[in-house]
Amino acid sequence: MNWFSLFIIIMLLLLIPTAYAGKIGAPYAPTRRKSIRKVFKELGVGKEDVVVDLGAGDGSVVIEAARMGARAYGYELSPILLFVAWIRAAFEPKARIRPGNFYKQDISDATIAFVFLLPATMPRLKKYLAGQTIPRAKYLVAYAFPLADVVPLKTIREKRVLPMYIYDLRELTALPAHTGKV
Repeated sequence: MNWFSLFIIIMLLLLIPTAYAGKIGAPYAPTRRKSIRKVFKELGVGKEDVVVDLGAGDGSVVIEAARMGARAYGYELSPILLFVAWIRAAFEPKARIRPGNFYKQDISDATIAFVFLLPATMPRLKKYLAGQTIPRAKYLVAYAFPLADVVPLKTIREKRVLPMYIYDLRELTALPAHTGKV
């Protein structure tokens, strides 16, 4: 086998999981840190929170949550983005990037969940969250696309930035909704 063939095989091994991640969630698209920071400030993210990013991409959400004092982790399926996120999160002690399909993970320690998924995958997200028991759940932040048939607590809009929809995370799980306000 020559080097070119080996290179092609390695690239396919990296790109197939990346394409799969795009199909079951969303293709990679960066989330603006300024927008993340704004919504996290509005929600009062701090040291008592555990923020989980369901589809961590380059790790920006996890890193921003950690910088605000929260313990933060995210799941990423794409080996390419996983590598980038691991390197970026290595400098933030409270930030962790985990390999894997978030639909197969337990997020029972979360207080806030963040997603940037395509509209076609949002029903699967609702089903996934309905199967989770999250005792300290506060909010779900959905970037760009809302959940169908669920009224957000608040929608944050900025010029030239996609909206962020804030939902009561407890309402989306099997637990009774909390009475906190955004």
